[in-house]
Amino acid sequence: MDEMTEKLFWDNPYDTHFEAKIIEITENGIILDKTLFYPESGNQISDKGVIIKNDNKFNVEYVLKKGDFIDHHLSEPFREKLKIGDPVIGEIDWNYRYGVMRAHSAQHILSALIKNKFNINTAHANISFEDVSLQIAQDINDNQFREVLQEFNRVCTIENHEFRTSLIQRDEIKNFSENIRGKVPEQGEIRLVELKYYDLICCGGTHVKNSTEIGPIFVYEFNKGRNFKFKVGSNAINQFSADNIDILRYARQLNIPASEILQNFQVQLDKKSTLQQNYLNLANIALEFVSLHPVTIIKNVKVGFLELNVEYKVIHKQFKEFPADYLLIIKQENNKILVLSNTEKEKANEVLETLLKRYGGKGGGNSHSAQGTLNEEPEDLISEIKSFLKW
Repeated sequence: MDEMTEKLFWDNPYDTHFEAKIIEITENGIILDKTLFYPESGNQISDKGVIIKNDNKFNVEYVLKKGDFIDHHLSEPFREKLKIGDPVIGEIDWNYRYGVMRAHSAQHILSALIKNKFNINTAHANISFEDVSLQIAQDINDNQFREVLQEFNRVCTIENHEFRTSLIQRDEIKNFSENIRGKVPEQGEIRLVELKYYDLICCGGTHVKNSTEIGPIFVYEFNKGRNFKFKVGSNAINQFSADNIDILRYARQLNIPASEILQNFQVQLDKKSTLQQNYLNLANIALEFVSLHPVTIIKNVKVGFLELNVEYKVIHKQFKEFPADYLLIIKQENNKILVLSNTEKEKANEVLETLLKRYGGKGGGNSHSAQGTLNEEPEDLISEIKSFLKW
C-alpha cells in the first residue's frame, strides 16, 4: 500500500464521528484511510468505539499503530461483512476519549511543574481513563509536592491556559530545542504540544483545549517521593465528594469542626504511638519477668508462657537474654503460636508440630524458632505443653 492512515484525531480531537474507507483487512481488524481513533502509543491507551457498515456495527476493542497505518481491532465476526474498499462510519466513545484527554493533559502539567520548580524530569507515565500513574527521576518531599499541587489546581480550576499543537519539520526543531521538555523523536514529523509559560513537549497524544477542562486531581498514592497515582474528571470528583462526606461524618462523631479533623487525627496518631511504646515497654518487662520466673521446669528445661501481641523480632531480641535451657511459648491473637528454644533438649519445631497434630493448623520452623496457627484453641495451652514435655 502506498497510502497511509490520516490522523484526524490530531486536528479534531473533539470530533466523535467520521467517514472513511477500508484499505486493508488485518488478522484482527481493519486499516482505514483516515481515523479519529487514537492508537495506543506514548504510554496513552487507545480509544474505544464502533465501526458501522450499513446495519452492521462492530466494537473497536483497541487500536494499534502498524507503521504509518492504524489497525482497528474489531469484535467478531467482521470478515464476512467487511471488504477492502468499503465505506464505513466510525464513532468513538466520547466519554472515554474525554477522560483520557483530561488525564493526559493533567500529566503534562504536573510533569512540567515538577520540572520547572525542581528541575526533575519525568521518568515514566501511564495514561488511562481518568487515571494517571507517574514516576519522576528524583525524590521530592511532601512540602514540595504541596507547592506543586497548589499551582496545579490553580492552573486547572481558576486560570484558563490554552493547549496549542503544531506540526513542524525536523529541520525546524533547532528553533525550539532549548525549550522542549523531554526527548525529541528521531524520525518523522514532530508534533509539539504547548501550554504557554509552562510547557513545550513533543507529543502525539490527544489533549483538551484549555487547562480548566481538567479540573482538580485527586492524588491517591505518593510513594518513595517519586511515584504518583491520581484521578481526574468524574473519578476525582466522586472521590472528593465521598471523602468530604466521610470527613463530615467523622467530625460529627468526634464533635469537632470538620476543619479540625486532620489536626485531631494527628493527635490520635500521637496518642496511639505513645500507647504502642508503653505496651512495648510492658512487653519487655513481662518477657524479662518470665525469663526469671518460668511457669514450670521439666527435665531441667525451664518453660515460660505469655499471651503477648508484639512483633516476633521484639520477642526474639529479648529471648537472647534468657537463661540457658529455656523453652518459651507465646500465644497471640487468632490462635497464633510462637515457640522459641535455646536448648537441644526440647526443639521448637517439634513442640509446634505436636500442637499442630492435636489441634490442626499450619506452621513450621527450626529447632530454635517456630511459629504457626492452630485451627482450634486449646482450653489450657500450658497444661497441654506440660503433658507432652513429660513424655
